[in-house]
Amino acid sequence: MAKDKLKIMLSFMRELNDNNIPCATDYDITADEFGDIIEMCQDAGYIKNAKVIRGGQGNKVCGLWLDTVKLTLSGLEYLHNNSALMKTYKGMKFIQDWLPW
Repeated sequence: MAKDKLKIMLSFMRELNDNNIPCATDYDITADEFGDIIEMCQDAGYIKNAKVIRGGQGNKVCGLWLDTVKLTLSGLEYLHNNSALMKTYKGMKFIQDWLPW
């Protein structure tokens, strides 16, 4: 079953808002999939200061630095606009429980 990238984006930003920095294994996805999601969040203007380094054959993720990543105003607005969906997220013991696989 395909991973729901939009839900992972929303979860990632919610975790950032809660001062947590999740990783690919929290979502049971590859580093390349996680890098794609981080890049989508940054390209949309929802986060800043993330660094995804790619290289080699297939343009694989070689490095991912999230130690200074921050939500932007647009990211906070995105969370606010999706607050109804986030109510189902709050209180989940594990991130993976919220994501349908």
